[in-house]
Amino acid sequence: MGREMIGVIASDMRQIYMSKMLKARGYEVYLLDLREGKCVSRELLEKENELWKSDALILPVPLKKVGDTDLLSEEIVKHGGTITRVYGGSFPRDWEKSLEKAGILAVDLMESPEVARKNAIATAEGAIAELTKLMPVNVEGARIVVTGFGTCGKVIAEKLYCLGAMVTVAARSEQALTLAGFFGFDVMDLSAGELTLSRADGVINTVPARIIGEKEIDEMRRDAALIDIASAPGGCDLEYCKEKGISCKLAPGLPGIYSPKTSAQILLQAMPF
Repeated sequence: MGREMIGVIASDMRQIYMSKMLKARGYEVYLLDLREGKCVSRELLEKENELWKSDALILPVPLKKVGDTDLLSEEIVKHGGTITRVYGGSFPRDWEKSLEKAGILAVDLMESPEVARKNAIATAEGAIAELTKLMPVNVEGARIVVTGFGTCGKVIAEKLYCLGAMVTVAARSEQALTLAGFFGFDVMDLSAGELTLSRADGVINTVPARIIGEKEIDEMRRDAALIDIASAPGGCDLEYCKEKGISCKLAPGLPGIYSPKTSAQILLQAMPF
């Protein structure tokens, strides 16, 4: 196994760190660097002769960072006689089916509860860092609303509380609201239409569905700040936020920005290398 060749397609520093770690373990690694906004193309992939000699491929997280995901799967299938395994994250719906038909194991690492739990720490730290850049007040003493109380929402709320923020959690499920209340957070029931942001200094959204629209944004103070970390299409009308002069940002892929080395270690631990 130590002599396996691993092909790595990099979209951020996580894959760069993984390449270095694999080399240190004795693997032969071929790196295709797609950072700085580069995307796959048929011409590019046809030139990458060394990449297609790999026994396994490590792809970007999320996969859409490569650009044309259908083209990529087509090229991988062409080389199914050599490539036996593919590892990546946040695959498009049914993307892996053509690979599996070709006998290639496709593993979406972001479906692993353990990876999600560990990644949530990096995501939380990054989300709070992004919010701090936009807020004109300290986190300590600030009123911050966290929408969603899933894997990421829980860690974000906890870390904000430890920094001295007054945290309110907005969620739908009775279980999430009960748990948030048990932890000492104020709560708002999204299913009952209780979401109000009029007193918030900051908002971090983790819900991947539009829950913060014109009504909620009109209530917000103009010096408030909002960070949306939810997967597409996000949970907030960011264009309307900007129209109203509210500082806001869509911030996906935070582990790749704020803690790429730790995130690379987490992802590698989920692979049999």
